[in-house]
Amino acid sequence: MDAALAGRAAALAARLADLTGGTPQIQEGNRGAVVLCTIDPLATEGTWVDVLEALDIADTWSVQGRSPGPGPRLLRAELRPADPGAG
Repeated sequence: MDAALAGRAAALAARLADLTGGTPQIQEGNRGAVVLCTIDPLATEGTWVDVLEALDIADTWSVQGRSPGPGPRLLRAELRPADPGAG
């Protein structure tokens, strides 16, 4: 993982930690970096808006565990290097 990608992943992880109170994890993936974080599905609308704004730097993202109920969901954001040949 190149330094620029690592910096973007760290910035996203820090922002998600601030917004969710969770402990995001950064993993190196095949095509870049993956940031994983649990998020409370019952969070306020304002928190969700802030999370969506933070995800603007991600190339793709998804929320896993969408079944009904109050259990936490796993947020997965993928970031790719600016240079497709890097990382």
